[in-house]
Amino acid sequence: MDKPDEYDGFYFLPSDEEQTLNLAFFKFKEGENFGKPVEYSNMGDKYHIAFFKCDDSGIPVFDEQFEAIFSDPTTYVKNLIGSDLYGCILRKTEQSYKWWNDYLTGAKEACKIISNEIK
Repeated sequence: MDKPDEYDGFYFLPSDEEQTLNLAFFKFKEGENFGKPVEYSNMGDKYHIAFFKCDDSGIPVFDEQFEAIFSDPTTYVKNLIGSDLYGCILRKTEQSYKWWNDYLTGAKEACKIISNEIK
């Protein structure tokens, strides 16, 4: 999918093709109001970032989360190609922490379920 002009976040996921990542952009649903962007600068907006990777058995595991200011987060993610990291980037807003915490909780729980099913 091409990068839309406006988006709230995107998932970056492994691709079947070498040296690429699949990017899936999203906007919050109509009626969801997460407020205005916060902690932005003339360089760009601040984003929440979460990384996942696969362990030696191929099981997805949570790696880390952090916040950073990006002028273009897609460029940052494209530089991760070959690192075997995937995850999500979300523009930080006044209320984005709620969506972000729900996402992290759900994603980490999904990793545990997959791990338990494979073991």
